[in-house]
Amino acid sequence: MALTIATEIASQEATNIYTYCYLYEPLRVVLSESNLAATKFYVDLEILDTEDDTVQIDEIVQYAEFDINPGETLAFDLMNIAQQYHNANVFKFATVDNVVSGWNSIVSKYKYNFKIYTDVSVRQEIKKLPLLGVRILPNFSAVVNTSSPVNEFEFYGMNETTILDKWSGNYKVNATLVAPTLQDAAPTMSKSVGTGKVPCGGWLIWKSIYGGWMFWGMDLRTKQFKKNYEGSLEVGMFESTLDIGGIPYVPVNYTGINNSYSITMKALSLSAEELQAVAGIQFSPAVYYSEPGSQNMELMRLASATTPMDNLANGGDFSVSLQSISRTGQKTI
Repeated sequence: MALTIATEIASQEATNIYTYCYLYEPLRVVLSESNLAATKFYVDLEILDTEDDTVQIDEIVQYAEFDINPGETLAFDLMNIAQQYHNANVFKFATVDNVVSGWNSIVSKYKYNFKIYTDVSVRQEIKKLPLLGVRILPNFSAVVNTSSPVNEFEFYGMNETTILDKWSGNYKVNATLVAPTLQDAAPTMSKSVGTGKVPCGGWLIWKSIYGGWMFWGMDLRTKQFKKNYEGSLEVGMFESTLDIGGIPYVPVNYTGINNSYSITMKALSLSAEELQAVAGIQFSPAVYYSEPGSQNMELMRLASATTPMDNLANGGDFSVSLQSISRTGQKTI
């Protein structure tokens, strides 16, 4: 009589050897205990450093606790537990070099060891190293390993070097997964620059749903500035600059201003395959803009993205609208 563990979805991996999964995808395991005297399921959570898994960051005993109904199974999601511990505040990037050194935007900086047992059984371990992403259902694959794509270019079997060489002056981020069983399981990171023309409309870099990073050079760009006035002061026609002997001037009737801007960009004549790849920007949690020929990046809000997927035979244009997050402001009173 013993505890048994299985996965709800066929072929998903839940073993005592480290394997990859996606942090924001379900990884439901089904527990059953043949000993009818058992009353509780427990999960101890051990946290290890991904760069050196001999370093224990934390261990929380009985992090999760479930009642047992004798003879019944229990199902729960391991990634729901991992998400509670995970620190998602990883997008602290100002340059491409920051992304290259920030491998924990691709792979969790923690390895998770789930120690599962009952009050009458010994512990069984499930070890996972999550990728930071979530795939749409049509692109789901139960097994995630070092051969799995980390961006849409890889998913559609496209040559990233050939794509990058359409432009020059701006960079892309390269990421290669290593075996999660290694003591240092951080991905290998680097950057590359193309040999083509400078992208006149600017450069986009965004986080892929597959965990890695995407890019595209834009042909056209327009920038619009927006100003908001703060406060309201009552004024007349004009006032004098001095109490006696002054000259007339018009005083401000507001207390300050705030400024922001938006950027609309377009890339022309993408192939059907290229449109499929860049369409993933709409699922991205972080989109960055770079000026032509620069590796400096600014995080922006994606207001809209248009990829005409209804005409896949001929391809089409790729359009993006971005809104600045940063604001500038000045006081006048």
